[in-house]
Amino acid sequence: KLTRLYTQNIDGLDYQTNIPRDKIVPVHGSIGTVACEACGHPCDTDEFCQLVQSNIKDIYNQDDAAPQESSPIRCQACNKPTVKP
Repeated sequence: KLTRLYTQNIDGLDYQTNIPRDKIVPVHGSIGTVACEACGHPCDTDEFCQLVQSNIKDIYNQDDAAPQESSPIRCQACNKPTVKP
């Protein structure tokens, strides 16, 4: 019986299996889920990607629509700048 899956993968593929989410422990984080590190409030992955595009500057100068300066991505629940994959 599987009680816990500890994974070093950050690609989120573990979340695309039949393993229950509460059994998966991403040791180095994961891009499979996004949440506030302060309060745990989840953030939709697509919404987070849009926030990254609109809030984070493009250090490689590939996106003309990117902001000139980065601004924090704030949690919708607690308003802290601690939302991360």
